[in-house]
Amino acid sequence: MEDVNELQSAQNFLEQAAVTNLPEYIRTLSEVLHHAGNSPVARVAAGLQLKNLLTAKDATLKSTYQARWLSLPQEIRLYVKKNIIETLGTETGRPSSAAQCIAAVAVAELPAGQWPELIDTLVNNVIAENSTEMLKESSLEAIGYICQVTP
Repeated sequence: MEDVNELQSAQNFLEQAAVTNLPEYIRTLSEVLHHAGNSPVARVAAGLQLKNLLTAKDATLKSTYQARWLSLPQEIRLYVKKNIIETLGTETGRPSSAAQCIAAVAVAELPAGQWPELIDTLVNNVIAENSTEMLKESSLEAIGYICQVTP
């Protein structure tokens, strides 16, 4: 019962943080995901929270989330994108949380003519001789997710 209470308390805290200061909350989630020294569980949880703030199965809600993302200050969006790109290849588990976050951002930004260098960056990660297998795999995974969700 104590675990359920802790989980509910944590969920309430996260929901309140998202309402109180969304840009800072999103920035912090990207930092938790990015920092390889954090536990894999914390990184996955941060990535999942971040992705869920950017996309949804319901088309109307998804559109609302995408518009909300695009309305964030540019410096926050650039910082988050830098963090999630740099996270590729550093995660120990699959699926890659960073790849999922990249796809969620891409679906909002690419149709708006933003983040034009993304696909080139991902392709370069795959073909570069000095790329690790993990970086290649997670970059391909990101490309796959983008193709899957782009109309």
